[in-house]
Amino acid sequence: MDIGNKIRAYREVRGLSQEELASKIYVSRQTISNWETGKQYPDIQNVLLLSVLFGVSVDELIKGDLEAMKAKLSDKKVNTAMSAYTWVMLIAAVLGTMSIGLVIYFEQSTLIILVPIICFAVMFISASQVERIKKRKNLRTYAEIVAFTDGQDVEEQRQKRDPAKNRLEKLMIVGGFAVVVCMIALVSVFIFVIFK
Repeated sequence: MDIGNKIRAYREVRGLSQEELASKIYVSRQTISNWETGKQYPDIQNVLLLSVLFGVSVDELIKGDLEAMKAKLSDKKVNTAMSAYTWVMLIAAVLGTMSIGLVIYFEQSTLIILVPIICFAVMFISASQVERIKKRKNLRTYAEIVAFTDGQDVEEQRQKRDPAKNRLEKLMIVGGFAVVVCMIALVSVFIFVIFK
């Protein structure tokens, strides 16, 4: 973010060290360093103190960063939603798969079949929401998704796209998921058959 460069420039123009600036606005030297390197962003109170200390308007200090902050905040919300849908999908898949054994154990009950159906329906709805987010944010590879969820620059990963590798990666993920689901289903069936 640009504010880190502005803080450094204004600090150096006034001949202040990071430690001197930190003592004037009641923060640690490490905090100033984190602001200047873009690792952290000052809160509004510190932005106000910095603007008074440097004799510049708040607008001048944060100009250019406002849009970046809005985009990051929006991405954070999307990231949270994507993580929530992913967890719901995984939990529903595990519960649905484990409930297959229940269906076999309670074979006389026709209502018990609803348990895996509902679980798998929730799983597919969550998976479609994750796919919708991936499409909206143009996330195609696993590396792009990881970069996005970590709040890193996705563009760097987009430049590394390799269609053949991406297809192989997708096949491996789907295949691995299918193998795990089958194993859980077999264990569930085995456990419920033993107790029958």
